Amino acid sequence: MSLDAWSAVLDRLEADIALAVSGGFPPSWEPPRDAGPLPVALEARARQVLDAQADAMDLLARLKNDAGSQLGALAAVPSGPGSSRPLLLDVRG
Repeated sequence: MSLDAWSAVLDRLEADIALAVSGGFPPSWEPPRDAGPLPVALEARARQVLDAQADAMDLLARLKNDAGSQLGALAAVPSGPGSSRPLLLDVRG
């Protein structure tokens, strides 16, 4: 692949990362079959994309964990009429 074609691949990966961390759902991605070796001129940029992917995965994992914790807390709140437990807890005293 040419330098321009590889740049387009990196552009797509960067756009997908930005979409994912903003709450969107990137379309599925398949690597190009005829990619060939990465041009040396794009090595630093490709490393930045790889680092950004790792950072995005860490962020999304933390958000998933936080959401799971919040859902667990919500599930602990009784629902429905006639519950014998209080619905609110005064934590300020």
